[in-house]
Amino acid sequence: MSTTEDLLYFECDSSCAYCGLRDTRALTIHHLEQVKPKNEDYDNKLVLCHNCHHCHHAGKGPTEDELRDIKRRLMTKTLTVPGLNALKQAYRRGQVVAMPFLINHLIEQQYLEYKEPVVVLLRAGQNAEDFEGSTAVYTITTRGRQFLEKWALK
Repeated sequence: MSTTEDLLYFECDSSCAYCGLRDTRALTIHHLEQVKPKNEDYDNKLVLCHNCHHCHHAGKGPTEDELRDIKRRLMTKTLTVPGLNALKQAYRRGQVVAMPFLINHLIEQQYLEYKEPVVVLLRAGQNAEDFEGSTAVYTITTRGRQFLEKWALK
């Protein structure tokens, strides 16, 4: 399974994002934008059960707007509030200073990229190794900008 698929199943707790069915054998990936070639980005995919997926495409189930609202909520939960705030700050200012463990998931999605470490001034008795890699400067990528603009999260 790809990293994107892992993230999709994680965000919906391995259940249908619409009805909540928890049988992974009955789940499939729905593409929100139906374009050719298929847009395989994380923010264009949502886990649905086969029934909800079929009903949606038959015009009898969840609407596109309902599915987009569900996806927006799931992304906010999955990308975390600190992560989204860091992404928004990088969007507004061009960069953000952050602790790597708070934004690694945004780097994996190629929304942010590492720029440089933050220089820490040491006091007498402090060990430089204690601060190594603790914070760094990150810049927003084109993909990160497009993500925020598409989902009106900026």
